Amino acid sequence: MKILILFLTPFVLLGTIVERDTLDNGIVVLTVEAHKIPVIEMRAFVRAGSVYDPAGKEGLANIVGSMLLRGTARRSASEIAESIEAVGGVLSSFCREDHVGLTGKVLSKDLTLLVDLLSDCLCNPVFDSSEFARVKRETVSEIKAMADDPFEVSNREFRRLVFRDHKLAHMPVGSDTTVRILARSDAQEYYASRFTPNNTFLVFVGDFEKDSLLARLNAEFGNWPRKELVFDEPAESVEYEKTVGRIVPMNISQAYILLGHLGPRYGTPDWLATRLMNYVLGASSMSRIYRMVRSEKGLAYVAYSYFGRYQNGGYFAAEVQTKKDMAAEAVITLLDAMRFVQDSMGIAEIIRARNFYTGYFPLTHDSYSEMANLVTQIESEGLGLDYIDRFADDVAQVNLEQMTEAARKYLKPDRYCLLIVGDLEPEDIAVEGIEWIE
Repeated sequence: MKILILFLTPFVLLGTIVERDTLDNGIVVLTVEAHKIPVIEMRAFVRAGSVYDPAGKEGLANIVGSMLLRGTARRSASEIAESIEAVGGVLSSFCREDHVGLTGKVLSKDLTLLVDLLSDCLCNPVFDSSEFARVKRETVSEIKAMADDPFEVSNREFRRLVFRDHKLAHMPVGSDTTVRILARSDAQEYYASRFTPNNTFLVFVGDFEKDSLLARLNAEFGNWPRKELVFDEPAESVEYEKTVGRIVPMNISQAYILLGHLGPRYGTPDWLATRLMNYVLGASSMSRIYRMVRSEKGLAYVAYSYFGRYQNGGYFAAEVQTKKDMAAEAVITLLDAMRFVQDSMGIAEIIRARNFYTGYFPLTHDSYSEMANLVTQIESEGLGLDYIDRFADDVAQVNLEQMTEAARKYLKPDRYCLLIVGDLEPEDIAVEGIEWIE
């Protein structure tokens, strides 16, 4: 399948073809040939993210992702690092809620090496005992460092508050307690159960010939056997029937506030209207939250809202960092802003939102790296290969009624979760209707 996409860069109008092919063993490959500079960007995604961590072993997917570069049947960890560094390239691992994988970047002359390393690391990790222990120590140290950062703590605890028993309640990195108990066999079993070619997609953007690339990929990955997978998908998230609040004590002068609730996941039909609505609410310097919290009341320098979306769920959050004696007023102001977009948005605001996205969107994929990230998003969210081509028209068709409907559907100013990190007590937050929990 081929879709012709035109997009603007600051220099020239480029015609870009995005193609989607499937290798013999089931790996999906998305390619964008672009010969402007001799560089290739690669992304490899396996549907094995932290949402599939076994109960009590949160952080396992993240450890498995890290181990991909820590030694294979052919190369040690140092040999992998030295091979990519010798050509000035980059190869790194990641773990997110939905996916685990690798990202890479090389000059086009080094594509053969990149594909060789990619296939070796994805297909042949050995989970060396000493490297496994080292990765665990590094991860525990990272988690401990995050525990001293109020921003990290607020985001971690807000997820726990909103999602409760759902698998999205924990961050991909896990906790120091769960990471410490992980065994090498846990990682091996997790890898064996989810790392298969028919559960993987690759993205290549840059200076290469597609047919030659596909032939090389088929050769390199030909011995990686496909498996029939049965996914035990997480249960649906359960919403609170009341407003709940929690304060995480920390001896700081600021209050880190997160207010929100469950929200839409990937694939929601009205997502674009919701996105434009959030631009009006809290995603720009013209937004209601920014103006009401910062410009009009001077409560905070940082104030915004966003939706976090995944394959198995999502959430909405409005975030403010303010002085602790202003926390209550900041909470009330966030709620007022949410109610405003439910009842009082006007045509001027929808025009601003439309103009922003139609003008800004082409600038989000004017490099090979950004295009690789966008193609990855298109595949993982199922947006369709014509997503870029139709984006401006889709935005232009969103109307005020749709945005208002999205605000009333996805914002809950009368039933929300409130998480505050700081030196505060519940009585300091003079907001009615909050049931405080430990």
